[in-house]
Amino acid sequence: MKDLEFGIDIAAPVPRVWDCMFDPLAYRDWTSAFAEGSYYEGSWEAGRRLRFLDPKGFGMEAVVDENVPHERLTLRLVREIKDGRPLPDSRLHREPAFESYRFRATPSGGTRLDVKLQSWDDGFTDFLQTTWPQALQRLKALAETPT
Repeated sequence: MKDLEFGIDIAAPVPRVWDCMFDPLAYRDWTSAFAEGSYYEGSWEAGRRLRFLDPKGFGMEAVVDENVPHERLTLRLVREIKDGRPLPDSRLHREPAFESYRFRATPSGGTRLDVKLQSWDDGFTDFLQTTWPQALQRLKALAETPT
């Protein structure tokens, strides 16, 4: 697995960025960089499961390992999903990957968001290196838009 890191400074307070990242409607917007129509099912509470899907039923299943509101969230990706069903032979089932999100207030009243994740170095890494910055720019635009 290859470790990837992304970060962005957002001119909005941490609670606003947190809400934009995990709100179901805002999530659909900023994750459209990965796949148009992306959404999630489940709960962001620690110990709960989430399914991240596209409209065709492709995606991943994750367990929320840690959720400290407005500070950090850690996910363990445990299964790939195809056509809405977990793949029994998913390599994530054998070797989970991890994602973490860390939110820090900046002196200016904004937020520093750092994302760390793992990916197999199988061509998907190139996709993630291109799309994560795009997704974070969209999240930034959402969070900085006055409500």
